[in-house]
Amino acid sequence: MLFRTFLLLALSLFVVHTVGCSSEMSTSNSDNAPLEKITNTSGIYSIDDFLNTGFKVVKEYDVSELEDSSGVWFGFWKNDPHKSIVLDYEIRTYPSHQLALDKGVKYVEEVIGEEAILGKSLSSWKEGIQDRRTRSGRGMSGSESNTIRAKYLDYIVFGNTMILCEGLDLTDARQNCSDLVNALDK
Repeated sequence: MLFRTFLLLALSLFVVHTVGCSSEMSTSNSDNAPLEKITNTSGIYSIDDFLNTGFKVVKEYDVSELEDSSGVWFGFWKNDPHKSIVLDYEIRTYPSHQLALDKGVKYVEEVIGEEAILGKSLSSWKEGIQDRRTRSGRGMSGSESNTIRAKYLDYIVFGNTMILCEGLDLTDARQNCSDLVNALDK
């Protein structure tokens, strides 16, 4: 009877310790949790804020035909200096969060995901459309790797910015968006 009590107590302590450690581990990774698609922050961000994260601009697009946009940049960012993966992003800025939602979402939704409009003749905003297409993707091979498809699978609206992100799938793309945004505060 004493042995059974001791065994039950030891097992209980083990379970409590294991559960306690696993919850500590998940809390420590809260910065890496994917953000919601729309996050209204009080901050107004500029391309300089992204440049401070190590984001590199490849092109700045003419936004004269993109209603109310302050600027749009195509570039890349390397999340982890120890890995060789470099990801492309498109960053769009607006004067306010509300303008990003009201004026920007329809243009972004058109060029992301499997149903993306990637032809210049059909696109509502033609500037940079060639940079939103890709033929190759991580993890694709054979004829699948030669198909034209959208480079960006998801986007987030963070404050006054819209960030288009590539990834292996929707979850990966959202995480890549979140990682870049989380780097703004570091």
